[in-house]
Amino acid sequence: MKVRTGKEGEAPPLYVSHISRNLIFLGGGPESERREITFSNDGKRWENADLLEKLISLNTQALPFKFNQRDIESPDMLMSWWQETGKLTVSFDMISWHGPGQWIITTIEPPIIGMRGWTGPAPFGQ
Repeated sequence: MKVRTGKEGEAPPLYVSHISRNLIFLGGGPESERREITFSNDGKRWENADLLEKLISLNTQALPFKFNQRDIESPDMLMSWWQETGKLTVSFDMISWHGPGQWIITTIEPPIIGMRGWTGPAPFGQ
């Protein structure tokens, strides 16, 4: 597992913050960066091909995805789900905070059946 921490008081890089309706919101980074990306809001988020395509594109640009354990449809949870189901076969970075101004980026590798007792995908949210 790769981990990178920001120096105290260092601004976080541009990251995927959250999803609301048909918008992907970005946070951090320079103020000049685009902050909202639209996607087709058709059906359930974890089955939405346009959302998957947009988040994969952001992943290829090395943007980390904000950790949000309270939102099952948050970008980091969706990326993990798509890894588990084989729709995303590469790693992604997740950004989290361990205090004011103390961010950390962790690389999340795709799971491997048999590793750490993982037996394969379960229905979304379970």
